[in-house]
Amino acid sequence: RQDNPDALRTTLARHTRSVWVGRGENQSRWLLLEAAGNLIQACDDAGRSLREDARSQDSLIDFYLSTLHQVDRLQREFEGAASDQIYLDDGGQIGEIVERARRAYRKLMDGVQEIFLRHLEKEGWPPAGRLANADAFDKVIAPLLQHSGRRVALLLIDALRYELGVELHKQLAGDSPVDLQPAFAALPSVTAVGMAALLPGAGQNLTLARQDAGVTPVLGDQTVANVTQRMNVLRQRYGQRFHEVGLLDFVQNKAELPDTVEL
Repeated sequence: RQDNPDALRTTLARHTRSVWVGRGENQSRWLLLEAAGNLIQACDDAGRSLREDARSQDSLIDFYLSTLHQVDRLQREFEGAASDQIYLDDGGQIGEIVERARRAYRKLMDGVQEIFLRHLEKEGWPPAGRLANADAFDKVIAPLLQHSGRRVALLLIDALRYELGVELHKQLAGDSPVDLQPAFAALPSVTAVGMAALLPGAGQNLTLARQDAGVTPVLGDQTVANVTQRMNVLRQRYGQRFHEVGLLDFVQNKAELPDTVEL
């Protein structure tokens, strides 16, 4: 309440050594308090840098890649802690902490959104000189499949924002060399459009058709608004070299791939 993050950190450090901190609701409350403090501090720090580091579309993107995605990570961790919290009658303190942290994040991201839209109107989208999702298949995946003998797993995951990609990169990097490259979503950033943009040829051939008060993605002359239609595009292009697997079966190693499969 007094906007004193140093005092908060001192209190958290002291209670980390407490015999009581690991007990049930106490533990979840202290974890929530720590997550809220981290998020509020990060939002304040980023907010002070925002105007200076977001003077152009390029600089705003670089600011996100270096700093703002960390705020998104802290927000995800905070919401996880908040959802795990047992709300008891404690005079409303827990609810006040949750609202305070959410308000700080909302204030920062409202500012980011305002600047982003201003640059978008001026400079267009996707940003020039950077990889777009609509070109990712043709520029990253297709070259790997030009010659037989290489197996490629392409994971199509809705709402996998950049900060989650960073976490995935950290986990995979322990096993083998891994590259991380940002790519930029197609607009409007709704599921049907975003997933269709990941198909081969999307950069050149993906269009949007008005339908039922919304938009429907069309690749060439094929509607690609759902999973079945999108998988059919890959199946038509790669034939026996392609096989579709549910994500859960894939990660649990339950997928049986025919010998012909390379994608």
